[in-house]
Amino acid sequence: MKKDIIIVDGPRGVGKDAILRRLIAKNRNIKKIVTNATREPRPGEVNGVDYFFITEDEFLKRVKSGDIFEYSTSMYGSYRGMSKTVVEKIVNSGNVAIVNPDIVGVRALKKTYPNRAISIFVTAPKELIRKRLEAGSAPDIEARLLDYEHRHKNIDEYDYVITNDGTIDEVVEKIQKILGEENGR
Repeated sequence: MKKDIIIVDGPRGVGKDAILRRLIAKNRNIKKIVTNATREPRPGEVNGVDYFFITEDEFLKRVKSGDIFEYSTSMYGSYRGMSKTVVEKIVNSGNVAIVNPDIVGVRALKKTYPNRAISIFVTAPKELIRKRLEAGSAPDIEARLLDYEHRHKNIDEYDYVITNDGTIDEVVEKIQKILGEENGR
């Protein structure tokens, strides 16, 4: 079966968002899995682009029906989660779905779509991440570096590990090569 769900995870500061944006920009058939959220949109967020903003009642109905197959709550009490409807709309139209969840989302996607999902952990040397965060004036650098250790605890659960010690384009090329190999191209 075709690998048409790409999971990209890794510690904060490794470039996951930039990697996803570049993959989507370079490949018209790669579409982001937009997740559901029960909180109010923040300034600049667009419904259907950043999240699908829905009520808590609607969210819980979708969980009960099995449509939302992975979810979590924030420290503020709102819910976020992935919907089978969204994932399947992407892949059933011949496209490739891409998402950067946490380890809970990785496990849920691999369980729900075991023959379709491919998981890629992107890492970088910790000191390189520190330098990138400092150069970008990122807030709470130490908390982000603690995330590095936490994320690496589950590295053996991923299908592939890529080191981002160069450019985003180099990582994107590696991911595209993996997809080609997985899908016999």
